[in-house]
Amino acid sequence: MRSFIVLAILAVLGFVFFYQKHSETPTDGAKAVTAQSAGAKATPAPLTPAPRGQASEYNYMKRALDRARDVTEQSRARTQADQNP
Repeated sequence: MRSFIVLAILAVLGFVFFYQKHSETPTDGAKAVTAQSAGAKATPAPLTPAPRGQASEYNYMKRALDRARDVTEQSRARTQADQNP
């Protein structure tokens, strides 16, 4: 009886996953073709990234990436300075 319940739950989850995949919007290739044919639509301005080091205090992921890049650049600069005679 337990195995039937587990199989039923897996079947429902599989169906939901299948339904979700087939109801998604078209891929980027299809969007590009339709966007070119429309032509008259106004294109939105491209998004610009925030200046480096200006992440909000709650955006810990961006701060971590900024810090990692800073450390990498410092290490690279130190290595180049050590290799110059």
